[in-house]
Amino acid sequence: MRLSIVLSVIGLSLGLAGQSLADTVNIYAAASTSDAIEEIIDAYTPPIGTSVGGIYAASSTLAQQIEAGAPADIYLSANEAWMDDLASRERIAAGSRVDLLTNDLVLVAPRMLPLDYTPGSERSLAEVLDDGLLAIGDPDTVPAGIYAREALTNLGEWDALSDNLIPGDSVRTALTWAARAEVRAAIVYGSDTYSTMSVSRVATFPAESHSPIVYPMGMIAGSEDRPAVLAFYEYLRGPEAAEIFEAYGFGLADE
Repeated sequence: MRLSIVLSVIGLSLGLAGQSLADTVNIYAAASTSDAIEEIIDAYTPPIGTSVGGIYAASSTLAQQIEAGAPADIYLSANEAWMDDLASRERIAAGSRVDLLTNDLVLVAPRMLPLDYTPGSERSLAEVLDDGLLAIGDPDTVPAGIYAREALTNLGEWDALSDNLIPGDSVRTALTWAARAEVRAAIVYGSDTYSTMSVSRVATFPAESHSPIVYPMGMIAGSEDRPAVLAFYEYLRGPEAAEIFEAYGFGLADE
């Protein structure tokens, strides 16, 4: 009888330990942040029995997955509108939304195929590209593509580029096409140029030509009650994470 009780207690303890070890904090983050977030995860020491996992895609895709019930704990978006959408549906924990990062919008070209272009100059981007393709994120859903359309429209160049554009499902897709020289150029974030040596930075679009590029972050409603989630959320806002973000070309929203 006593032996069976002991074995039952041991079994219960092992079961609880197994549950604890299976506890993962999931951050759903914009594709442009993937390299930085992975390094932050590597540098972070999570509470005993927990781990941190990163899921990366276009902010729109992630927001739709979260709305559909994906097991996200923290959402880091490259666009305020998608965070607004989740907040309006009460999917973001009250008081947890903060502006974390900023970024620039840049034109890149394959390193072995340089371009000469200055936004707002007499020679338009369509002329510079000639018949070459310009990769951007999908301008209807991907934040980088939305910013690209804004910038090109405000510069009076959007309509002339209709035959050159090739939209990607994320900004990293556009970057990859340029890195492989599958397109003549791409519009990506300034931070994206830190992730590959296969592209060269041609020009930075004027900040006034597009909406401010701000990355809001928030905990998913219900996750804020978990100490492991709160701990990683606070780490992302701390000095160690800030140093890594800056090393990858991001600006800090609170500066």
